[in-house]
Amino acid sequence: MWSKHDALAWLDSHANFERSRQFERPPSLEGVRAVLQALGVNKDSFEIIHVTGTNGKGTVSHIASELLCAMGRRVGLFTSPHVHILNERIRIDNIAIDDNLLISELLVVKAVIEQLGLELSWFEIVTALGLSTFYAEGVEVAVVEVGIGGTWDSTNVIDGDVSVITSVGHDHLELLGPTLADVTRNKVGIIKAGSVGVVASLDADLMEIVFETQNAGLAIVGRDILVSNLRPALGGWQFDLVTRRSLLDDLFLSLHGRHQIFNAALAISAVEELEARSISQDLVRMVLESVVMAARIEVVYRSPLVIVDGSHNLEAARALGDSICIEFEGVEPIVAVVAMLEGKDTEGYLREIRRFCGTVVVSSTFDVRSVSIQDLSEIATKVGLEVVLSENVPSAVSIAMNLVGDVGAVVVCGSFRTAASAREFLIS
Repeated sequence: MWSKHDALAWLDSHANFERSRQFERPPSLEGVRAVLQALGVNKDSFEIIHVTGTNGKGTVSHIASELLCAMGRRVGLFTSPHVHILNERIRIDNIAIDDNLLISELLVVKAVIEQLGLELSWFEIVTALGLSTFYAEGVEVAVVEVGIGGTWDSTNVIDGDVSVITSVGHDHLELLGPTLADVTRNKVGIIKAGSVGVVASLDADLMEIVFETQNAGLAIVGRDILVSNLRPALGGWQFDLVTRRSLLDDLFLSLHGRHQIFNAALAISAVEELEARSISQDLVRMVLESVVMAARIEVVYRSPLVIVDGSHNLEAARALGDSICIEFEGVEPIVAVVAMLEGKDTEGYLREIRRFCGTVVVSSTFDVRSVSIQDLSEIATKVGLEVVLSENVPSAVSIAMNLVGDVGAVVVCGSFRTAASAREFLIS
């Protein structure tokens, strides 16, 4: 009998880009496609919303799934990365699959891989696992978040009925670039003929690449999707929204960060395009007022205030800084806890953190790709931050909480691993 430990050990024996940041072989979709074909999963198995973007794709995917569930659809949700456990990546009706289902479906996928003599990566196997689980569990709609890019991401074995591009930024330029135009072309690769692309407002030169998409409809923020009257409110934001199919006013979104309004608008539009109709305003209100996103400018402790965010690139750090400066104006002192992974613009990230605090506690997640505490300290000092060193994230959070007292705030950020470590410490 396979235990979860056995299942994860087998899975972890495969090449994992999330750990190594190196692809072991040229990109191909054929392995995952072969597994799904053997399992009977095809383009007619369920409807699909496919979501890519440098930032925001997780939020768009979650809100779209929540909306569809509220409409009575049976929904599969595939996202990455997970915050705490692998099960979080595969959800049925917004509930993470249990260990028994994960193990049994992974055994099925494993058997097919071995029968076909394939050599797949960790993420390719997890992608096949997610889609095969949706098929086995009879979902009607799958909301699928891209891992990296679009064209060669293993999720692109599917053909989205609706495909969403949430943003184009500088993360993973070494893989998808070297230019933002290259990144955009890669992401546009998920928009298939006969589908609808729901696209965020991009710079004009990048939008021209989107317009090159052949035989697909487009709904674009700023042209077909209009957000107005944005204003911060207690615990979130209020706004008005016009889509191609509806007029929604005075909505409240229970997420911090002005950028999350645009993610919500993309999610609403994507669901409307899939359903080819408007969604009732009462249903939209119910979902937006109750949505929760772990590790996305998430308040996890109240006295003192502790905010946890998985931001790990320059654009996400800027959005975090905007949120702290606008929504938590007047909260003092603020101390950041930062632990980051290699391959990011660490100096640029810390300059954004410097906008809202003067002191940072630097630490490590003990991941093989963690930026060393010493290197983080030197870069933080260079950008003008006062630095305190701590050997791990929980101790760093404790130090920061002591520094701010009962009236200040601690902001934990730098990676999802950093956020997960802080959440586990504080919630337990």
